Amino acid sequence: MNDLPAPATTREPELFGRTVVVIGGSAGIGLETARRARAEGADVILTGRDHERLEYAATEIGARSVAAFDATDFVRLGTFFDELPTPIDHVLVTGPGPYYAPLAEFDLEAARRDVEAHLLLPIQVARDAAKRRSPPRNPRSSRTSRSRPRQSA
Repeated sequence: MNDLPAPATTREPELFGRTVVVIGGSAGIGLETARRARAEGADVILTGRDHERLEYAATEIGARSVAAFDATDFVRLGTFFDELPTPIDHVLVTGPGPYYAPLAEFDLEAARRDVEAHLLLPIQVARDAAKRRSPPRNPRSSRTSRSRPRQSA
């Protein structure tokens, strides 16, 4: 048996030099994802509705910046992406939470808005974020192909 200690292995953080936007990043899954992204070397931008909670979360994890707004306001969401100073590499959407109410108080219009937001918000984020996306780091088009020429049958 070998009594020597195992050699220490080091690796470069997986997100080093990347920018990650977390929509709904002041608490819960969004905050934990932002924390992990920072631990992996990413610059993190947090968004959410409550500016005070965002500032607290940003200080806790060392986020680059915060933006307080309601992500279901698609005009404001578009402005957020248009005003980003740098390209982004990843986006996570975690908010908003679902609509709940006792059946006797259930507001169908509020429920309809909630369903629409949950279905359309990720689509709108993808559309807006696509305009600010970083160029691919290793584009596949630059790789050479080693495939054999096709043979006719």
